[in-house]
Amino acid sequence: MLRRLAVLAVLLGGALTACAGDNPAEHFCNDYGAAVGKLYVAAGDYGAAPARFTAVAKSTLDELTRVRAGAPNEELRRAFDSAYFAMTVFSEDEGLADFLVRTDFAQDDVVKACAEFGIELKPDAG
Repeated sequence: MLRRLAVLAVLLGGALTACAGDNPAEHFCNDYGAAVGKLYVAAGDYGAAPARFTAVAKSTLDELTRVRAGAPNEELRRAFDSAYFAMTVFSEDEGLADFLVRTDFAQDDVVKACAEFGIELKPDAG
């Protein structure tokens, strides 16, 4: 009887773990941090490698459409939309790079929203 209870406990524990899955906010935040973190790093090297920044900016902005689709709630979607808007108002890569260099990554709206979920993002993520 004890053996059956032990097996049942193991199976039940495994089923509960499988149902719990990953934290959707953590997945979204890490995706965002990896994508935008690369952009911040490339902005810091803009003077030496403007073509690299242009390539990273294009791939990041393309990737962010996929990232936004993974936002698990309205709070993170609003934060994303605000941060995305701030990155798309520049018509020239040089302006975007300058903005990112002068901006504290910790003040990014998604970074702040993720912090409220206990998820710390850094600009060198990814």
